[in-house]
Amino acid sequence: MISQTQAQTQTQTYTPSIVPHEFAMAATRYQLFRGLEAEHLAIMARENLVAEWSAETRATVVAAREYVQGARKARAFFRDKVREYVLAFRPAHEPLSKVLRDTRSVLQALQRSGDIQDDNGWFEAEVLEWAIEEYERIP
Repeated sequence: MISQTQAQTQTQTYTPSIVPHEFAMAATRYQLFRGLEAEHLAIMARENLVAEWSAETRATVVAAREYVQGARKARAFFRDKVREYVLAFRPAHEPLSKVLRDTRSVLQALQRSGDIQDDNGWFEAEVLEWAIEEYERIP
C-alpha cells in the first residue's frame, strides 16, 4: 500500500509540463496505429468481400488484419498507462472531476508538444472514457 505522499508524488509525475516518456510514447504509438488501422479498414471496405477473393483482395484483408492487431496491442498498452495514472489518484481519494481535469491537461500537453495530433477531440474522448471506467473500478 502506498502512502498519500507517494500518491501525490506519482500524481505530480504526470503534471502537464512533465509527462513521463513512456506515457507519451504509448499515446503517440496508439494514435498512430489507430490511424493506420482506420486507413486499412477503409481500403478493405472498398473491396468486394462477397465475391471470390482475388490475390489482391486477400492481401488487402491480411494487411488490414495486421493493422487491427497492431492497433489492439497499442491500445492495450496505452490503456494500461492510463490505468496506472488513474490509480495514482486512489490513495488521495481524489474526485472523478479532478482525475478527468488532470488527464485532459496531460493530453493537451501531449498535443502542445506534438506527441499526439489534434483530431477534434476523438482521442481525448476515448482516453477520458477509459479514465472514467478505471476510476469507477476503484473500490
